[in-house]
Amino acid sequence: MPSPIYRFAIACMIFSGSLLAKAAPVEGQWMTVDDKDGTKKSIVELRVTEEGSLEGRILTLLQEKSKGKTCEKCPGEFRDKPLEGLRFMWGLTQEETGQWTEGQILDPKSGKVYKAKVSLSDDGQTLTVRGFIGFSLFGRSQVWQRHDAL
Repeated sequence: MPSPIYRFAIACMIFSGSLLAKAAPVEGQWMTVDDKDGTKKSIVELRVTEEGSLEGRILTLLQEKSKGKTCEKCPGEFRDKPLEGLRFMWGLTQEETGQWTEGQILDPKSGKVYKAKVSLSDDGQTLTVRGFIGFSLFGRSQVWQRHDAL
């Protein structure tokens, strides 16, 4: 019969292996960066819902000219809502570790809703977010930077 120390060592190895499998999760705070001019736009929070889908909310707008603005051009339930606190990404499902697809993303500037997918970098510090119409080939990508408070 294995000793208690041996069993404890095995349990630690299994537990640490499961932590490695979940390393660099997509959940957390991210700094959005404009794909056209490279400016830092906002801090957003991504989280996995109880149903297992990924969604995102705008926490803070970084540019003074944007503070206090509402989603004037947005459709339906999003119209005239404050940008800070707005749910702008929803319905993404995990395909594999770090890869989420089949969701939607709202562009508050244009008011348009696009299909979305996100890919987490291997080091977990950047997130490529792609919004597109129809096929992923027809769209735009942004690379966001991890912004989690330590």
